[in-house]
Amino acid sequence: MTGRTMLLALTTMVGLVSIGCETHHKLAAPVADLSRSGVVEDAAQAVKLRQAATDGEIANLLDLDIRAKLPTTLAVAKIASRCYGYQPRLERIEAEELQLWERAAVGVRGIHGVQPVSNLAAGTTGEPDLSLRTLRVAAARLHCELLLVYMQGDSEVENFNDAAVLYWTFAGLWLVPGTTLEHRTVCQAILVDCRTGVILGTATGDARQNALTTAAAVKIHRAKLARSVPVAALSDLREAVRPLLQQVSARAMAAKGPPRNKRSS
Repeated sequence: MTGRTMLLALTTMVGLVSIGCETHHKLAAPVADLSRSGVVEDAAQAVKLRQAATDGEIANLLDLDIRAKLPTTLAVAKIASRCYGYQPRLERIEAEELQLWERAAVGVRGIHGVQPVSNLAAGTTGEPDLSLRTLRVAAARLHCELLLVYMQGDSEVENFNDAAVLYWTFAGLWLVPGTTLEHRTVCQAILVDCRTGVILGTATGDARQNALTTAAAVKIHRAKLARSVPVAALSDLREAVRPLLQQVSARAMAAKGPPRNKRSS
């Protein structure tokens, strides 16, 4: 076999391997929908909303003032995105996440720090039957007038890129970045007046990152993305929540009225 024939055969083989290696799986949209979790369903409030058939009744709901008394602390509850048997459950808030929420509250007038809502605050050491009312009661036990409920959803995908053709060599598995990893995290949050159960506002966060890696280091880079992307999404959510907290604080302070001057004796 001549050198030219060998080169043609090698080129053909590389082309066939390349066609077989490259993949294009799409990154699925993460699910972080609080309404589907069932937590935001408040039976008493739902009845009131169904009964609000006239314009006057709807106006009364819209004119409802914020009853939260400031200053206060902010209760923060994280709902697990994957719930066994569709039963929503509380997820433990890691220290890094709690620091993000503390930073969101810094400088907001009338809000001094945050408190994580746990199963113990909800009144049980096991899994409580979660609802908006359950979380409001838990926040009240923590002496918090405002409640932030949020959920995080993640999705990831792994594809071979054009360089994956070299995976057929032993060295390629260790040296060639023939795998593309994608990770996306979305977050959704609601801010609730604990006294009335009224949802004062909503916020969302989103982050997406890619990584090129060798076949031998896929697990390492997948773990890195699983750590960094949720932090970025939560930071994005925090930036959306902060102005919401400021607006609610301003409305609550305005409803409270200016401080009265004490008469000197």
